[in-house]
Order: sequence, then C-alpha cells, then structure tokens
Amino acid sequence: MFQHCANTAAAIIGQAPPFVTYRVSTHVSAPSIGKQRDVIRGVMVRTSDDIAVVQDLPQGANQLAHGFPVTPDFDALSNFTLSWKVGAHMEMSSYVHDVQPLTYKAVQSDADVVVVRLHQYRVGYAPDSSDDQTGKTHLTLEPYDFVKREVVRPDSTFFLSDVYIDNASGLPAEIRYAGGDDITFVVDYAMLEGHWLINHAHYEETLHGPLHIGSLHIIADAVYDQFSFPAQAPDPRLKPAT
Repeated sequence: MFQHCANTAAAIIGQAPPFVTYRVSTHVSAPSIGKQRDVIRGVMVRTSDDIAVVQDLPQGANQLAHGFPVTPDFDALSNFTLSWKVGAHMEMSSYVHDVQPLTYKAVQSDADVVVVRLHQYRVGYAPDSSDDQTGKTHLTLEPYDFVKREVVRPDSTFFLSDVYIDNASGLPAEIRYAGGDDITFVVDYAMLEGHWLINHAHYEETLHGPLHIGSLHIIADAVYDQFSFPAQAPDPRLKPAT
C-alpha cells in the first residue's frame, strides 16, 4: 500500500502545472511568551525549480525566493531537507530543497508471496484505517532503532509517523512527521482542478539557546487558497531562461 501510494504521488508530481499562483496565510506563534503574528503572502511559483515571486500582502515587500512556506506541489513522501527560521518579531522564512521523490520498482516473481520491506520503518495499520473506497487508509510508521542510531543530528531530524491515503485516488491526503525537539510537521493535500496540491501545512519545534540554555516552542500553521494555474509565466521574472 505504501509503495503504491509513493509511486502514485511521484507520478502526479511529474505532471504538475508549469506555474501555480496562490495565497497563503501563516499564523506564527510562541505561546510561552505570548507572541504571535499572521504572515499573509501572495505567491507565484515556477514548479520546475521552485523559483517564486513572493508578495507580502497587502502592500509589503516583493521578492524573488522559493514557494512559501513550502511549494504547493511538494511531495512530502520524498526525501528532502526543510530549512526554516523565525526571527525575534515572528517573521518567518522556510522552503524545501534537495527533494528526491520516493519510488519503488514492481517486483517480478513466480513465488506465491512477495514481501517488499520499507528498510527504515516498521509499518502498521491504525485502528481508524478504512478499506472502504470512500474512506482513508491510515498507516503508522515507526523508524527502526538502527536507523535512529545512525542519525548525525537527532535534535533536528524527523521521521514519517503517519500517512493517510485516499482510497479512491491512491494519493496521500495527509502526511505527518515527528522528531527530536518536539518537531511536528504535517502536510495536508487536496485535488484542485485535477492537480494534487498542499492546502494546509503545520510545523512546530522547540528551539534552544546556546548550550541548550533556555528554550522556546514555535508553531507555524499555514492555510493555502486562491489557487490558479496560468499556462504562461505570470511574472517576467519567472520566464524560463532561453
């Protein structure tokens, strides 16, 4: 089930529209010190390389950057790196990079039973998992101990914890990660005009001061809307190089 889901996601990402425009409203908060801020941006992104024009709304800075906070055609089942930071005034920057889609080759065998293992995880079905065509399959994933022991930076590494698969499409509806320093990373998807895109993302982590003196838990919750899919570059800066 997981292998088929990963292959389905990788295939549909390969058919992403050339450009996506959207609005994203991100609520950034640090509850322990009573700070919060809403970051609302209009984004135009070239999906082939995640180059984006980012406009702080309503009339703030305009810059060439990456899709914020993560580009909407990002496949969260991929291998990837998430870079993010939050400033003293709750200003936030983030993007994903080094994305390598996760795919599995079909196994050809005359044996009665073929077992394909996920080398890093122990996978199971959660109690709320459903095999109904209109429901969702809920997979739980636990990294093996030998995998966790090999992590160089455990405080900033997270692993898959849950995948909710839409049974009708075979695509992930929600992907969850968990890791050290109270890291939680959640990505929710929706089908929009035939495109599989992120419509919600959530990230939280406990940040530590030098020598782990002092800590601060930061939460960022982003809602995407107002999507469009222009066939041509919506901004001259997004025209592909010739």
